[in-house]
Amino acid sequence: MDRLRLMETFVRVVETGNFSAVAREERSTQSAISKQVQALETMLGAKLLVRSTRSHALTEAGKRYYERCRQVLDTLEDARAELHRTENEIAGVLRVAAPVSFGRLHIVPRLGAFYARYPKLKIDLQLDDGFVDLVVGGIDVAFRVGELKDSRLVARRIGTAHRAALAAPGYLARHGEPQEPGELRRHQCLVYTGLVNLNEWNFQNEAGEHIAVRVGGNFQSNSSEAIRQAVVEGLGIAYSPLWIYGDDIRAGRVQPILTRYRLPPLPLNVVFQPARKPSLKISHFVSFFADEFARDPDISQMLAADAASTADLVLFPGHRNDPI
Repeated sequence: MDRLRLMETFVRVVETGNFSAVAREERSTQSAISKQVQALETMLGAKLLVRSTRSHALTEAGKRYYERCRQVLDTLEDARAELHRTENEIAGVLRVAAPVSFGRLHIVPRLGAFYARYPKLKIDLQLDDGFVDLVVGGIDVAFRVGELKDSRLVARRIGTAHRAALAAPGYLARHGEPQEPGELRRHQCLVYTGLVNLNEWNFQNEAGEHIAVRVGGNFQSNSSEAIRQAVVEGLGIAYSPLWIYGDDIRAGRVQPILTRYRLPPLPLNVVFQPARKPSLKISHFVSFFADEFARDPDISQMLAADAASTADLVLFPGHRNDPI
């Protein structure tokens, strides 16, 4: 079997996470797919996967080879698309990762318009509030909300999300509305455990002075969806991006509080694997959503300086994701 075919099989094993899924795609057997990967390893003289009875993991050599394989396959796909030179001919599978709330509220509702423009492109959307390794997960592009630190990823800034302290009117009627950040210590604060400093909420007053408040309460979660529902149910006060609560605020189920104070905003980025040049399908996908977000009232429009910078890809020295 030719090397390109073996490379395609290896990439699909990495991206689906198991041999049986690839076997179903290829109408083959798990044993046959495993033998193809073994043949590739023999050809290369290197171990790509560490296998166990139920799963497999990439070796360091496997990670590097996967990145190169994806580059080759993306280049071939781009070459095919260039022959047609029409947007409707952009095809293939695009693997996208995003935080759960962001994907539900701001990616899925826009897919209809996206498919109207690119009907031959298939989106595989992975929603997870935790850290997603782009290489291990076979992810082409990921949405990240928060400052980027602690790894090497290529990133494009496509927006800025403002945060607020929020509560349901029923909770405020029972417990009173805090007028300054320090009063939060006496309230049930709903803690999102995905933040770096989960129990410290930061504010800035009108004089520009920084105020950090240590908060607590009887409910915390690693799910931004659970925190949102807890706010709506009147269980306490949250410290969250406004875009999670757009419909709730408009319907009066939730209201921002402490509005005289400024909360540090969160940058919205899309990130790519460092060894890969964005393919045509990635470029069109990112440009579509960047344009959409610029018109969305629930996602703050970028400052002029931010907008000017989005034409370029910026290599950050690292990344840390606060995924809400």
